[in-house]
Amino acid sequence: MALWHCIFVFLFLAVGLAACGSAATATIPPEITVNPSTPEGRMPTATVSATVSADFEQKIEEGKALIQSGEIDKAIQIFDQVIASDPQNASAYVQRAIAKSIQKDYEAALADFNKAVELRPMDAIILNTRGKFFAGYEKYNEALADFEKAIQLDPTYASAYVNRANILADMGEFEQALADYNKALELKGELADIYYNRGTTYGLMGQFDQAVEDFRKYIELSPDDPWGYYRLAGAYAELGDLDTALFNINKAIEILPDNAEIYFLRGLIYAQKRLTSNAIADFQKVIELSESEDLDAQAQEWIQFLQSNPQ
Repeated sequence: MALWHCIFVFLFLAVGLAACGSAATATIPPEITVNPSTPEGRMPTATVSATVSADFEQKIEEGKALIQSGEIDKAIQIFDQVIASDPQNASAYVQRAIAKSIQKDYEAALADFNKAVELRPMDAIILNTRGKFFAGYEKYNEALADFEKAIQLDPTYASAYVNRANILADMGEFEQALADYNKALELKGELADIYYNRGTTYGLMGQFDQAVEDFRKYIELSPDDPWGYYRLAGAYAELGDLDTALFNINKAIEILPDNAEIYFLRGLIYAQKRLTSNAIADFQKVIELSESEDLDAQAQEWIQFLQSNPQ
């Protein structure tokens, strides 16, 4: 076993890219936010461009609040009522689609998204939201088509550029992804998720100096997110600056002390520093915390390797 091997690929597989508006982890699968913010923040909501009556708008907000509290069935009932009274209400279809996607009812969610697009085919925000839905199910061609259409309709729509870049990065089209991240930064300035995702892309390209710069900027904007420190630690480790890597991974553990992936990375850093007992302790912690059989197996393999090859 090579002691140090493509650590940044592990980081990408463990955490992945942040959907625009999700930071490093999504709370509602598949990577769709219930109440996204306006274009001045993260991802715009599909209700911004819809004209609805005050009563229907209030009902939709009630439904969104129920989704946030995990009461999905009740939320769907409210959206059903709105749609029954106003079958042309695209916002209600979008929100019901989000609720259905949480229930992993792909076909029903897709039908509602499609209906919303049928009602408002020139609405970039709805297309962007459906694109995020497709991306969550790894239907990348459909997602790209929606993001590209959203950008055609609104060339200043930063969220669509970010989401298209995420797909391109997943597909290995790193230069195109960087172009989209750069465009989003040009449009929106210091949006934390863009720095996080661009830093990840730089890392996958082996450009770790640039990755460090972006992750440092991300941490400046989101100092309480452990995954920024996690990524920064990985980039420093790739550059051979193990002391700074260890400092940052310890910061991640301070914020999120019970995450197996973070302990795994610290174990790798300890192993590279030839602190064998520390590394073994961290890999044992990984096995204790992890719910992933693959990660458990990797940790066990490292323990066996280190015990057989004392430094």
